Amino acid sequence: MDYDYGHMKRLQQAWVKFAEAFEPNFFITLTDPTEPHLMAMRENLGRFCGRVDRTVLGKKFARHLPSERTDGIFFIEHVGSNIHAHGLLRVPDTSLETFDKLALKQWHRVCRDGKYNLQEVYNCAGVADYCTKEMTRFRFSPDQIAFTRDFMKEVSR
Repeated sequence: MDYDYGHMKRLQQAWVKFAEAFEPNFFITLTDPTEPHLMAMRENLGRFCGRVDRTVLGKKFARHLPSERTDGIFFIEHVGSNIHAHGLLRVPDTSLETFDKLALKQWHRVCRDGKYNLQEVYNCAGVADYCTKEMTRFRFSPDQIAFTRDFMKEVSR
């Protein structure tokens, strides 16, 4: 299959629209300077989300519905070198200050040498466009997208 920039750009724009409809309240960037592999980053993202939910919701956090937990999507960039993930998160009932302290602590427990940046989302389309910029590149893989729900076990009530 030939590379088609126009097709990839339309795909990126569709993800931007999806992110806008999702209405995230936080934009987070997480780096792992020690492990440049995609699957390791995905595992770290899952551990991070689990730690955040456990801290907020307690030991039985997995019994909560996804809408009550940290919900969002990560776009992983620069696989193989300087790997990092941009996340658009919807975190219920929390302020930037509160979530900033919690998320920083949990990311450093998952990835001690990792860097971290958290911001509130004011312009969702602009932030989503930035998060998805690597989608238009030739080597982009769908595995570079990770939903927080990918890390959750199915909940039955």
